[in-house]
Amino acid sequence: MIKTRKKRKQNKSLFYRISAWLHLWLGIISGIIVVIVSLTAAILTFEQELRVAFQPYQSVKEENRPFLPPSQLSEKVMAKYKFESVAGVFYQGAGRSAIVPYYADRNNFTVIYINPYTAEILHHQKLDDDFYRIMLVGHYQLWLPRNIGKPLVSYATLIFVITLITGMVLWWPKRWTKTTAKASFFIKTKAKFKRLNYDLHNVLGFYSLLIAMVLALTGMVYGMKWFSDAVYYVGSAGEVQKKDRAVSDTTIMSNHTLPEQDILYKQLLDQEVDIKNQILSISYPFGKAGTWGIGINPKPGTRYLESYNYYEQHSLKRLAAPVSYEDGNGGDRIMKLNYDLHVGSIGGIWTKIIAFLVCMISASLPVTGFIIWIKKKNKFTF
Repeated sequence: MIKTRKKRKQNKSLFYRISAWLHLWLGIISGIIVVIVSLTAAILTFEQELRVAFQPYQSVKEENRPFLPPSQLSEKVMAKYKFESVAGVFYQGAGRSAIVPYYADRNNFTVIYINPYTAEILHHQKLDDDFYRIMLVGHYQLWLPRNIGKPLVSYATLIFVITLITGMVLWWPKRWTKTTAKASFFIKTKAKFKRLNYDLHNVLGFYSLLIAMVLALTGMVYGMKWFSDAVYYVGSAGEVQKKDRAVSDTTIMSNHTLPEQDILYKQLLDQEVDIKNQILSISYPFGKAGTWGIGINPKPGTRYLESYNYYEQHSLKRLAAPVSYEDGNGGDRIMKLNYDLHVGSIGGIWTKIIAFLVCMISASLPVTGFIIWIKKKNKFTF
């Protein structure tokens, strides 16, 4: 009996040492990337709110009349900037400017903000010059070429998940007493710097662990195809996600008297879609086999309830659409929820605040952990 207990203690001690070694060196390997990704994530958490507050062209005077149809908005933009075509028209609701994006190529992406009531052009923004776009590129690929930066971020995030798990092992007291509980759950604010720094790493790491895990894992869905496929496979109980893209029949000729986008827009109005309080996106076809895309988001600020339908060019026949949140299986629902979980918008402003705080804590953990390490006499142990 005594030998069995001793063996268990030795095994537990070995497990602890392995966890400490992994936590230290994996944290050092991924630390700088985690700091950058976490800080850019914190900035992007309130992107939409900050845009409305500091970019006056995001808002327009609300008028008691209908929006202009998409053809008038896109034609005004094409005439003004001599564009051959545009990518679509996005209505953001009453009191908000509409957006007309233009893609020449990956390096030439422009967004035009336009008054949906009057077709007055409000602002011309090259995407590469947009502060939030710059932050997004840093968050997604560290401002490096995508084929280099994206894997670095993705696998650094995977390493961060492992450090969170090993950190929980290190946080767990060997014995639960009143003293150890107090040290584990509370920061000793009046302590010297060394102890304060340790508490900031240990205690804040514990409180942020679950949310940080959610933010990291949902980020990995975007960065790793194998991980995304595995999440869908598990969530759907063994199904494979279908990603077939709808295409148009190129042999059909158009015989409409109105622009096709306006016909689709009118159909939505006839169906009493409340475009003043919802986000409506009309994506234009790309190429001869491209399709019209109509997205309707009944809950601005989130994406999981957004519905999207494809329509054939010329015939305007409705084609196969992605599965909606309500009709999808478990895997479909996880994929639909992934964005809102990742950016913290799932529960409105309060979950955004929580996500922001956790991002800031996540950015601090490599720093406080590094300080703990360099202040130890033996630099090769934790």
